[in-house]
Amino acid sequence: MKIGEIIRIIVFSILGYVMMMLVQPWLYDNNMLGVIKSIRFSDWLPQYNLAAAIVFGFSVTFTVLWYILTLINQNDENRGIWRLVWYIGLGLLVVIISISIYFNNQDENGELISETLFSMMGLFLFDSLILLYWLPTVTSTPGLLKNRVVPGSNMINNIIGRR
Repeated sequence: MKIGEIIRIIVFSILGYVMMMLVQPWLYDNNMLGVIKSIRFSDWLPQYNLAAAIVFGFSVTFTVLWYILTLINQNDENRGIWRLVWYIGLGLLVVIISISIYFNNQDENGELISETLFSMMGLFLFDSLILLYWLPTVTSTPGLLKNRVVPGSNMINNIIGRR
């Protein structure tokens, strides 16, 4: 276990939290991501916050779980199995994002709020998959698996000088 690996996970988690819980609601509030017409912003914000908290929680959990599993098995050279595990985590996050948005983006009549559907999906996919899952796993996967499993890991690890 290297302290730098843990620090990178924490930094990306904080950055993802700031993006999801502070920056993105501000963008919606200032109509930079479209105007929400079917519901008042103050009524919609708790739904957004719940969806964001669910997505954030699962993303960080999957990242930490990945780190622990690969730390325990850091000398395992069976990259095919580990790549499958990583992609299963990615797929589960997409499902969780979709379900979270479906149940937490509705107006008073239970209809999906179409004005925010695509922007929330895009933002949550970026936050969850890139910022909270891919980048931390690329930069923090330990042992022999660090350059062989996560897509793009060779390039990113070379850029940051991680050998």
